[in-house]
Amino acid sequence: MRLGILFFLGFFVLIAGTHATARDGIDDLLHFSSKQEQALVVKVANSNVIVLENGRRVRLIGIESAGLPLRKTVDLDKNGKAIEHREDVAIPLEEQAITYAQDLLEDKKVKLEYDVQSMDDDGKYQAYVFLPDGRMANVELLRQGFVYLKIRPPNIKYAGQLRLAYQEAKREQRGFLSN
Repeated sequence: MRLGILFFLGFFVLIAGTHATARDGIDDLLHFSSKQEQALVVKVANSNVIVLENGRRVRLIGIESAGLPLRKTVDLDKNGKAIEHREDVAIPLEEQAITYAQDLLEDKKVKLEYDVQSMDDDGKYQAYVFLPDGRMANVELLRQGFVYLKIRPPNIKYAGQLRLAYQEAKREQRGFLSN
């Protein structure tokens, strides 16, 4: 009888250990976000796209850019000379967004964390980008109201944090979310 109980307990421990290993493997497949890498950001292409030292372009997950700042146009008179216009002292929000993203990310060694889909439909890598101080750039850009919230399943690991940052910007009327 004792031998039977010992055999059963041994078998149970063996099965439980195997099950945990298999479960961990499945978790790794389901949570691709454990894939991380360090990289140097050399350029901000848009408020939601960065360029790494190796030339790779990475879109920040969960956010959407409002677009690039409008280029200034030059009006010409009938003689082809430039007409001077009084400059508007207000800096366009698109320009503020790019400047903020550049200050936040350019020339910084960041940690990229990939979620379930590491590439978007356009073939760009997509990741959560963590700054050297541990803050997530995706969240910081949303918190300032310089980008729009755009959650695209299956990349939802930090959806809650992104939503909270968006709600904060909306409540505080920051950036593009101001009246």
